[in-house]
Amino acid sequence: MGRFRLSVVVPAYNNAPLLDLTLGGLARQTMPAADFEVIVNDDGSPVPLAPAVDKYADRLNVTCVRAERNRGRSAGRNAGAARAGADVVVFVDADTVAHPALLERHAAYHEGRGGRPGVLLGERFDIDWAAAGALLRGESPTPAMLDAYRGDPRDGHTAHPQHRRDFARAPWLLGFTHNASVDKATFDAVGGFDEAIVKWGLEDSELFYRVFHHHGGPPDLFARDPEAIAYHMPHYRPTGELLGTLDNIRYIARKHPRYDFEAMHSPATLGQVMGRVRLYSDAVAACRRAGLGRPAVLPAEVRAGLTDRTLIAGYGVSRLPLGPGSHTFDQDAPIDETNWHRLGLMLHDFRTGQFAQFVHIDLWRCLMPDDLSLLVTKGLRKADRIVLVASHAAPDAASMLPVPFVEDVEYAARMLEARFDVATTVHEEATLLTVR
Repeated sequence: MGRFRLSVVVPAYNNAPLLDLTLGGLARQTMPAADFEVIVNDDGSPVPLAPAVDKYADRLNVTCVRAERNRGRSAGRNAGAARAGADVVVFVDADTVAHPALLERHAAYHEGRGGRPGVLLGERFDIDWAAAGALLRGESPTPAMLDAYRGDPRDGHTAHPQHRRDFARAPWLLGFTHNASVDKATFDAVGGFDEAIVKWGLEDSELFYRVFHHHGGPPDLFARDPEAIAYHMPHYRPTGELLGTLDNIRYIARKHPRYDFEAMHSPATLGQVMGRVRLYSDAVAACRRAGLGRPAVLPAEVRAGLTDRTLIAGYGVSRLPLGPGSHTFDQDAPIDETNWHRLGLMLHDFRTGQFAQFVHIDLWRCLMPDDLSLLVTKGLRKADRIVLVASHAAPDAASMLPVPFVEDVEYAARMLEARFDVATTVHEEATLLTVR
């Protein structure tokens, strides 16, 4: 037997009946069983899952890898992928039933790329009782069982044409590994899933975030295939597990302190978050081209005050003679412990009152109105005052489109004066809004 076309990795814990459905779906694939392998990782189930896996030994090239203790889905997927013999790894969850053509769709995508790296995200139907009943009887769900209310949750978030275009800029946001494939070389190169993420949620998005940046963010690296279908079976979801996602967001944001992940601060839809990733990525580039965000525009009295506990955002600001306890968001310096590539929408890593001031040079002008409000609200919890610096040598708002840009600084001041104490001072090269 030659190399497999695909290695299918199924992380599983403690629910043999659902795993049986998952393996049954893989046993009914249009792809010949000789062309793929299935690796089940039993993540320390109290009752071993090997007997449920062994039922399919005559129909599948299937292996069960057991961990003696529960280590979480990241570690389980990594253990399964470590055994993979194919050049492409497909991840399918153990509460998911594959459409008969699922593996052929994944294989065709990767084989069509001629050896280039790539990620395919399949479609997930979040089915309810009728479709689940059909699958339990070994039947295929009918169209009536798969309407919009039982479809892929990502579809509703990305229905707007602009959101679909934004997918190329932040595809990792839609990277759900219940039904996804990636070339093994890329998976190994980025180090697989982060095993420090043990709570529910976002371990897959974090993996694909690294995949996206590892290859430099090409627009065709990720694809979605509405014909690569899997059915997500109904199952109990403890509220505590869902709340664990909040802890994961905080952990991942600290691991990747960049403006693109920072866009997840908002309870917006996934489509809107993708839009913010695009807008703010373009904003950082546009401000750099326009020569904005430079500390040279800071008045002498502001420079003199950068001696103690300053958080400052801009380009080249880490080269300023800052005092102890300071931190920078310098887009032109490498990320390290005291310099991040954020804009200031996620500030939870800092203590309340940690800074004497938060100085923000020009980049604040590229925030959407609700995000500017968020920046000020959060910033005043971490700093005694916020100094919003607006360079006079700036382009007009129309020329910056589609990037948002505050051209009328007085309007922004009036907006903030409704809630805060705002002092406006005009200097030779910049206008300053000091917010308390």
